[in-house]
This record gives sequence, structure tokens and C-alpha cells, in this order.
Amino acid sequence: MIPTTFTHITSEAERERRYTAVRAEMSRNGYDALVICGRGDEFVRGRVQYVSDIFQWAGWSFVVLPLKGSPSYIGDPLWGLARAEAVGWITDLRLTSSPGDEVAAALSDHSLGSGRIGLVGAADAGSWQHVDALHKAAPHASYEDATDLFEAIRGVKSDEEIEGLRETSTILRNVFSALAAEIRPGVPERDVLAEAHRLCRQYGCMDGIALMGRPPFSLFGPGSDVPIQPDDVIVIDLEWGGPSGYWLELRRCFSFGDPPDDVRRFWDMRLETFAACVDVMRAGVSSIEIVLARNEVHRRYGYPPAEGLRYSAHGIGLDSLEPPWVPGKDRILEPGMVISLHPDVVVPDVEMRARLGGVSIADNVLVTEDAAERLTDTVVDWVTL
Repeated sequence: MIPTTFTHITSEAERERRYTAVRAEMSRNGYDALVICGRGDEFVRGRVQYVSDIFQWAGWSFVVLPLKGSPSYIGDPLWGLARAEAVGWITDLRLTSSPGDEVAAALSDHSLGSGRIGLVGAADAGSWQHVDALHKAAPHASYEDATDLFEAIRGVKSDEEIEGLRETSTILRNVFSALAAEIRPGVPERDVLAEAHRLCRQYGCMDGIALMGRPPFSLFGPGSDVPIQPDDVIVIDLEWGGPSGYWLELRRCFSFGDPPDDVRRFWDMRLETFAACVDVMRAGVSSIEIVLARNEVHRRYGYPPAEGLRYSAHGIGLDSLEPPWVPGKDRILEPGMVISLHPDVVVPDVEMRARLGGVSIADNVLVTEDAAERLTDTVVDWVTL
């Protein structure tokens, strides 16, 4: 089937690869089926897409994947079934306002009403009411959280998936190149970010955000009607899922003419920090080493270690946030993992933070056996307009 404007369809070989890997782990752990929970936002919709190719903009959804037999898709009436039908290779498509009951019915149809069931994403994507209703509708089944099992498989990307990530990288690189012509003194922030949205959509991106920060840096916002000034430092963050649904977060910095000396020095430190983090990202290394490499560079420049749970790095793919989360959910890095890297820094001085705090880098990095590969730009340049 030819992919529609709504749905990217993986190759048959890729679907077979995924199902074989998932079912091997199901068998190893004694699961008769997985119930995969989804919700229509960029953080948790990708699990359902991974096993169904169904891209979900809104509402909730479930996929019942038995150890043997065909999967079942259970969808929100808000969402309908048209896009699920467009996928073409899942035939058991169900629409209901009572998903707990319908998931239980799908399990029963596979004679798994008393089976051992792994729940994927029940804690962060499934609502308490829906999961509770499933327990009540299929009380003789036993349930365990299988999210980590599922994410460990999904976290290692195939060649086909990496091509999807490369496609998104190429698109956002092209968008940033075009935006350089739109950023001019007197142009409102909103106009620049609107052009970013237009270009991303024109290139076929599925969903995303475009944000901007300028001194005094407090946050990255969706754009105001305040015009850009000639002495501004402009930082733009694009976070988009490409035509295949694979995400990239890319951040770049701009100025009219050379940036001020203190900004340039801070930028050079940011480049050094990014490179140090990339250098430790190789197979067999714990993801916590990314944070340690970040802290070591910052220590040499007199900045304190960043504490708390602001992620300096995280997995990325069909969801914009996947394990590992660094810090918070560490993993041993494996070949094929793709990490969104954006090392954060603590600037204690209030005035300096307002002037420099938003100057930063974000990009994707592919873990390989011996090293790491930057998926978008091998060298990140400051853009002088």
C-alpha cells in the first residue's frame, strides 16, 4: 500500500523484525500478550505506532499483541478508525468508549482471559480508569508492568529507523538554513516561528514545535509580536517528528554580526561540553557518563554541576522522549541507540544567566560500536546573519 498523507508505513521486513524481537522477549518473560497503551502526544504515542504504524494525533489507544496471532487495535471515538484503516495490515480494528472492556474482549478472543499480561505504558499513557476497568473485566488474568522490556527493544534502532531519523535531520537542517533569511531586525518573533512551522509542514513533518529565546533569557517561547533587535542573540529550538514520525530536537544560535565576546566565550564552552558528551557515548558505557562528562567541562570553567532532573540527554525516536533519561533513567548504551543531546548548565549569577543562559546546542547522536555519530551536523556553527 502507498503511504497516505496521514500514515507512514514501515516495510514488511521491519515489522517482522520488531514483532520477532518483542515476541522473543515476551516468551523469555512468560507473557501471553502485551497490552500497549498510547495517548496522542509526542511523548507516548510512539509505542502504539511502533507495533501498528498508526500515528495518533489525539485521544487514547491500545494495541493487544498476543504471543501468537494477529494484533488488535482499540481506538478512541474521538480519533475514529480512518487513519488506522489506512495502515492496511492490521485488520482487527475496534472503536469503543469502554476500552478496558474492549481490551479484555480482545484478550478473550485470543483465549487469554486467564493469561499472563504485560502492560506497556500503563503508568504514563494509560488512564487509571481504563487500566482499572481492564482488571475488572478480565479479573482472572495476571498483570505486570512490561514497559522497560518493551522500551529496551524499541531503544535500539534498525537501519530503516535510522534512515527516518536522518530524513528528519536533513529537513530541520534545511529549515534552519531558510530561516536565516527570515531573521531580520524589526521582524516579530512570531513571524519567524510561523515560517519555521510552514517549512516543516511543507517538508512533510507530522507534528512539532518551534520556540525562540532572546536575552534576557527566561524561557523559550512560541513567539510574541515583539520585534527582533539588531543587537539580539537569537536562539531557536525546533522539535519535530518527520514524515516517518521520527523526532529530532535541533537548536541553533544566531546574531547580526559577530556575537559579543562574553557570548562567544560561553558558546565555545558549550561546544566543548557537547563534544565531551559525544566522546563518551559509545557501546557498553552507562548513560550517566554523559552527565559526568558535562560536569567535568563545566567544573573547569567554574560552573557548578547541574542538579535535579532536567535532562541533558534522552533517547529519541517515534517519541520525542524515550529512555534513557539522563539523569533519572540510566541505561547501558548499545549500538543503534539514538540520543537527543542538549547538555544543560547552571549559571548562578542572575545577570549573567539573563545574558547567556539560553545559548545552547541540541542535536541527535547515534551510538555505534566504537564511537558516536552526530546525525545532523558534524560541526555546529554559530550563525552570523
